Amino acid sequence: MIKVIGDQKKIVSEINITPLVDTLLVLLIIFMVTAPAMTRSVGIELPQPKHGAAAERVSQEKKNFAVIGINTKKQFIFEKIEYSQKDFFQKFPMLIEGLEPEKIFLHADKQVVYEQIIELMTFLQSQGHEKIGLVFQEK
Repeated sequence: MIKVIGDQKKIVSEINITPLVDTLLVLLIIFMVTAPAMTRSVGIELPQPKHGAAAERVSQEKKNFAVIGINTKKQFIFEKIEYSQKDFFQKFPMLIEGLEPEKIFLHADKQVVYEQIIELMTFLQSQGHEKIGLVFQEK
């Protein structure tokens, strides 16, 4: 930038950052407006197989997960049957024998004591089930 003072020309080595700041603020506003739109999922409904080999394959596959529920009465629920903690720990190898689940999901009531969930997870890990997930309901 060259400034003229009287008859002399003086070179000033300063950068005018006002246009740069204006541009950055405009970009910031654009990203703030468009960011929520980017996180929305696209509503796609995938077709379900009705006939043919794909439908037969889906019906013949056994489910590769098990769900264990814990209620406020300190009971474990497996396949819609309630068990006391002691009974469940004793009968679990027989209950799970035919299923051979890849993953086990724990579905606990929000009033359940956290220690009971930890005891169950420790027991499941001692039985060789390493993939354990917690199920929750989104609000």
